[in-house]
Amino acid sequence: MRRSGFTLLEVIIAIAILSILASMAVPYAARLIDKSREESTRQEMENIYNIILGDPKVSTGGYAGDLGRMPAGGDFTQLNVQGAQPAGGTGLLGVKFGWYGPYVNTGFDPQGYMNDAWGTAYRYGVAPDGAGQIRSAGADRVFLTADDIVYPPNAVVFTGQLLVNLHVWDNGTSQFLLNPQPGAFPQMTANVTFYYSNNGNQASVALNLPPSAGPPYSFNGYHQGLHAVTGTCRLTLGGPLVSGQATVYVPGNNQQAQLNMYLR
Repeated sequence: MRRSGFTLLEVIIAIAILSILASMAVPYAARLIDKSREESTRQEMENIYNIILGDPKVSTGGYAGDLGRMPAGGDFTQLNVQGAQPAGGTGLLGVKFGWYGPYVNTGFDPQGYMNDAWGTAYRYGVAPDGAGQIRSAGADRVFLTADDIVYPPNAVVFTGQLLVNLHVWDNGTSQFLLNPQPGAFPQMTANVTFYYSNNGNQASVALNLPPSAGPPYSFNGYHQGLHAVTGTCRLTLGGPLVSGQATVYVPGNNQQAQLNMYLR
């Protein structure tokens, strides 16, 4: 009876082939793992950015809208640790002010959002990056090398502009007048007050007539997010004082929002 099996030479050849295949597969698998980590890191960086600056898809102000600033000193822990930050509350017209954290859903790892998928801590707004930029050291775990990941690609401008048009009810003509001017109403008075978050506390700035010019009124350089606005106007001395109030979302990147406020 003839026996079947492998010769020693065949076994050696098979082992050599398997070794070659393994040596080829290991680097490929490592590249796949790094690619997966890169995608995960990019997604996490985008999520952190939206948590800080708000989600433009739903017009939320995020951390910056609540506090009126971005995390100070490049410290992400402020997103989930209140510390000395003012507790969240509501101001005029229910607009939020103060710390409403924790902002990041960390799951089972409270510090997970602080590090990229390779376990290296993110850098936030540290030179040579601009304000609000997040940097991962990438697969080599060394900053300022070719595989670094930076999001967003440009420095963040989290302030915007608001233009307020006043539609003032005139009893004499029984209609709304768009941005009436003191030239037509020499005794006219007007006031528009804009509310914003100053490090988590409600603050306001007012433009008045007199002594400033008539409407429209422009508020520039205030943080993005939801804001309350109030207005009053009196067209003639002793005439009725009309008023109104509204909330408006101010975008970042120096973009301008417009508010048509009706005073009656």
